Amino acid sequence: MHALARTFETIGGLVLFSFEVMRAAASRPRYWDEILGLMHVLVRRCMIPVGLAVAPVGAVISLQGLEIFRLFGAEQELSAFLGMAIFREYSPALASIMVAAQAGSSIAARIGTMKVRGQIEALEVMSVDPVRYVVVPGMVACALVTPMLSVLTNILGVASGWLLSVPLGDVDPGSFLANLTAQIHPADLWIGLGKCSIFGVGIGLIAGYRGLQATGGAAGVGQAANDTVVTTIVMILVVDYAVSMVLLGLGL
Repeated sequence: MHALARTFETIGGLVLFSFEVMRAAASRPRYWDEILGLMHVLVRRCMIPVGLAVAPVGAVISLQGLEIFRLFGAEQELSAFLGMAIFREYSPALASIMVAAQAGSSIAARIGTMKVRGQIEALEVMSVDPVRYVVVPGMVACALVTPMLSVLTNILGVASGWLLSVPLGDVDPGSFLANLTAQIHPADLWIGLGKCSIFGVGIGLIAGYRGLQATGGAAGVGQAANDTVVTTIVMILVVDYAVSMVLLGLGL
């Protein structure tokens, strides 16, 4: 019961914190230098791990799906299935999880270090809103960088699927490309990118919340970073399921 009560307390605190962050994000001043600097750091840290984590997914989907499609003589439809899975589900979710692991933990550790060193209190003494100066840039950076990385993973996922299907699986290259372009619509790409933006906002909010809650020196900072990764991964999976159910209900 104690653990359940703590869970609800955390959810309630995070909801109230989210409103505070959104209020700060909607007002001035806006620290664009902080945002751009964090975006540069996140791209540099996340691009290679995200690419390595997601690129093989297309090959795995093609490997598993090719034999099944061949049972029905419909291997030319594999590319449509591959594109739909990559654009709408696998790329947004996996890219966001990797951003949570790489960027979310880093942002939480940075804010947590500032908290335990007294730098957050120093900002308040100088009449600088720490939420606006520290949390909002991280949230905006994650919301912008995550879709950018998803575009990269879309390309890598389809490329690895093409490699296994066409040169290695003897699927006709013309049929592969024709069905991919015929069945995949711009809406599929925009849905995936929209999911990534939602996930990115969530990553930034959770990282900021956990970082500002850090106490107890280095151990507390490490705990905040670890809690950020766990919480954001759960958030991504739950929100992804909820959004997918809503889209299915709307026929999208």
